[in-house]
Amino acid sequence: MADYVPQIITAVGTIAGALGGVAVTQHHQRRTAAMERADKRRAELRTHIVEFLINADEWTSHMDIVIAVMWKATDRDMIELSNSEMAKRSGELRYAVTKELKHLLGLVGDSHLQQAVHVFHDLWLNVSDQMMGPVTDKKRKSDFGAVEESLKYLGRLRRATIDIRNAALPLLWVTVEDPQPVRWWQIRRRKAARRALPR
Repeated sequence: MADYVPQIITAVGTIAGALGGVAVTQHHQRRTAAMERADKRRAELRTHIVEFLINADEWTSHMDIVIAVMWKATDRDMIELSNSEMAKRSGELRYAVTKELKHLLGLVGDSHLQQAVHVFHDLWLNVSDQMMGPVTDKKRKSDFGAVEESLKYLGRLRRATIDIRNAALPLLWVTVEDPQPVRWWQIRRRKAARRALPR
């Protein structure tokens, strides 16, 4: 029996080493996969945030003019306006903002950004009544207060857009590293790491 003790110890050591190696490799693969998922999610969020900000900024700038025009428009003007390039562009921008807002509502996990998106969403749902309502009310065509109300609401939307931008920035930062010379042993390590990734 004593003759087998070194062999048993060697076998146990080999099995333990193999299991430890498998555990380390699996841990590394899970960690790498989690980092790749996080990077992919961050890239997706960055795309939607940028699209949202571009369209929301253009829409709010566009609405400065639309509010003034709608306030002074007669019934006949309204028909012409509904067929104009201005109305077409306004509709395109509104659709683009709504689409990106829906993406953000489903994608955002950070509580600060989520809160900022919800604030904008609640304001966005009331644009027709709260922002356009005063300037399209026929009884208020000579009341400049209607324009002030609409512009005030537009200002709230602008601030909500800025809040989304400010909440998103810390999540979207990209670390830019100076390029380093690659050594031959680093190339071997990278190749081995790529081969170890699940297909």
